[in-house]
Amino acid sequence: MYEKNCVIFDMDGVLADTSSMHFKSWKRLSKKLNVEFTKEFFNNTFGQKSFKIIQKLLKDKFDTISTEKVKEWGELKEKYYRDLIKDKLKPLPGVIPLIKNLRKNNFKLAIGSSGPKENVDLLLDKLKIKRFFDAIITAEDVEIGKPNPEVFLLAAERLEIKQEKSLVIEDSPVGIEAARSARMKVIALTTTHDESELQKADLIKKDLRKLHIREINKLIDIPNEKD
Repeated sequence: MYEKNCVIFDMDGVLADTSSMHFKSWKRLSKKLNVEFTKEFFNNTFGQKSFKIIQKLLKDKFDTISTEKVKEWGELKEKYYRDLIKDKLKPLPGVIPLIKNLRKNNFKLAIGSSGPKENVDLLLDKLKIKRFFDAIITAEDVEIGKPNPEVFLLAAERLEIKQEKSLVIEDSPVGIEAARSARMKVIALTTTHDESELQKADLIKKDLRKLHIREINKLIDIPNEKD
């Protein structure tokens, strides 16, 4: 049995396909703020903290706006998002079988998300998978969001797992950068970005149905268990 290894899951675009709901909620906020919000901008910032996205969205106007106001807008965007996912959420293909298989093979599991705790808890409750995770790291737990590695380093620390025995599953370039900065292996899913944008990952998959335990074991260099 091998207990000293873990898999850290990003949430949006890995456990559930929520990108379209995030995009719609950002578009709604942008309309309220009277600023343009493009698909390209969304793709380039997806996975970052709301505060940082608003900072980039407002550009030169940002310095004239109070931190409290930016936080208020960020919370409003997340409210828009939660309203959308309440009745339109299901796990991505392969999520539940992989999580159960990892637990069967004595992996510890964690969530490493830039999303607010309220969003993460709602999604995990809706998917009925919270019980499988030994640690849940959200935006409130870290000072700096992705691509800073803090979210993944904190997950490994709480699980008491070495970085080299930790593997991250991500879907965004900023998430991949964060995992690599944490000196962890990373598998990327092409749920929200083209494969060409995910080339810094150690392995790229279309979805979790295509991912096998033996591939995870090979990346973190432990003997194969049941797949």
